[in-house]
Amino acid sequence: MNQGVYIILKTMMEEQDAKYGPFASTQEALGVCLEEWDELRAAIHSNDLDAVQRECIDLASPLLRLAEQLFADKRMRRRSVK
Repeated sequence: MNQGVYIILKTMMEEQDAKYGPFASTQEALGVCLEEWDELRAAIHSNDLDAVQRECIDLASPLLRLAEQLFADKRMRRRSVK
């Protein structure tokens, strides 16, 4: 496996946490992920492989941030349960 991808991803996650803070809810995280998904889909449709690679990381970052936050933040877990 290419460890560089994971370093880039972890750095991106840390930068986003510092800039935006934690997600307010799973719904907010979903909105961010759907926006990134749309950008990934557009890159795939345009067959721009460099953009596809970037967008894969851009989508992975909020998904992993959400997973980490759900492990660490019991309040978020309670807010996000119906």
